[in-house]
Amino acid sequence: MTLNHKLASLLLAVSLGAAAVAMPAQAENAPSVPLSMEEIQAKRKEARETLMVPSLEGIRGIAYRVVGFKNFEPLESELGGILKETGVPLFVATKLKPGDAPVDAILQITFYKTASHTIAELSVRQWVSLLRDPKSKVQAVTYSDKVFLTAHEPKEAVTKLGQDFTRDFLKANSGKPAAKAGKEDKREASDSKKAKKSAKK
Repeated sequence: MTLNHKLASLLLAVSLGAAAVAMPAQAENAPSVPLSMEEIQAKRKEARETLMVPSLEGIRGIAYRVVGFKNFEPLESELGGILKETGVPLFVATKLKPGDAPVDAILQITFYKTASHTIAELSVRQWVSLLRDPKSKVQAVTYSDKVFLTAHEPKEAVTKLGQDFTRDFLKANSGKPAAKAGKEDKREASDSKKAKKSAKK
């Protein structure tokens, strides 16, 4: 399967959700039955790891917010606490000021209702270049995830989405902290040698 076919397959599975879609009988790999909740979650996880996690590499700062929930301040505070684990500068999006930098990504958790579910969806938007026209800069969703709320448990939803994002972020940037630590160790060793030479004098 080519990368384009795999991309289309994953995005189709994620977008279909639990709904059955009527397709021509001749269509290749046409789903005959609705996906189960476990299958949907597995497809979403595969889509995130294959298509979205690489987009998190090198992000230098994140602005975040929670929308769609009346009492959002505690949830925003919970999210901010979780995102501290990323190790990059954080900003509450609604309090962002001109000159605050660097902000490479806007992370938003949105609560909304369908006919049968309440859903919490996390999305990350970044400025990107179009492959067909690299000079064109657009803002697009480069990472997303969602959970279904079976009861009134917004904090648990924010916690899960925030932790999953943070884990993916650290995975995408796993080589950088080690490199930084290595430079700091070398600097400390150099300072130690200088101190010893100074003491001998």
